[in-house]
Amino acid sequence: MGARSGQPVRNVLAWLTLFLGCLGLALWWSTDDVAAQEAEPLGGDVDLGGQLYAQACAQCHASDGGGATVPGTDRTAPALSGRPQVTASYVDLVLRTGRMPPAGDPYDNQPRAVAFDDAQRRALVAYVTEEFDLTNDLADVTELPEGDAGAGQAVYAANCAACHGSTGAGGVAGGGAWTPAVIAYDTTTITEAIRIGPFQMPAFGEDTISDQEAADVGAFLEEVRNESGTPLGLVELNPVFASGFVALLAVAMILSLFWISSKPTWFPDPDSDAEPGDHDGQRITSVRSADTTER
Repeated sequence: MGARSGQPVRNVLAWLTLFLGCLGLALWWSTDDVAAQEAEPLGGDVDLGGQLYAQACAQCHASDGGGATVPGTDRTAPALSGRPQVTASYVDLVLRTGRMPPAGDPYDNQPRAVAFDDAQRRALVAYVTEEFDLTNDLADVTELPEGDAGAGQAVYAANCAACHGSTGAGGVAGGGAWTPAVIAYDTTTITEAIRIGPFQMPAFGEDTISDQEAADVGAFLEEVRNESGTPLGLVELNPVFASGFVALLAVAMILSLFWISSKPTWFPDPDSDAEPGDHDGQRITSVRSADTTER
């Protein structure tokens, strides 16, 4: 009887041990998952990012992120570590827009081609964020509500069109500042630029442009991007280019007037026997008239 009475207790202990073991394994697995996500923002490969940083970034920003002299210049590239304004989204933005790594003069402030694909960009962001202990604020610009193009047009006109043009074509804003075309960028890139304010662009906080309004701006630019343009692909002329076009047209008109005034007259005096353009005939007629008068 004693053996039979102890059997249920052993069964309960066995099931309890199994349950606790499974629970511990689940907790360990979830903790490991969280650590991996924190180490790799947006699923980036940290090891690949380290290789790309050594190849394309370290020569200017130094292997420790402290900044170094840009090859071929006497200027120092800014440090990545220890600067609160340099966050994960800042690094993501300059890679998305091709501002880094630069081709040619890194300070010419001109639009550039993107050097890395999406996987490489995520890898670089993951490495730099982990290696230099940057603030990971990527969730702030990737988890956005659905945008409304109509509302975004008003926000864009009030805050962006003065520099980037009414249709996002970009151009020259004055003072040597080149404003890039923003029509091709997705909502994440637009929101990063709005929040960060890279280079000469001012930063806009949520009190000025909310997350919903940033998403609306992205939706508006997407709407413009999908509209068909002119046969030559022209969408608009910003004020600087429009002024240059008008000046070129004025020069062309002046040259045309000079050319027309130098041509022989096509409507000669009816009393003259000279054919249109026959200057010699007009000169001979004048000489004969003079001779007749003297006689």
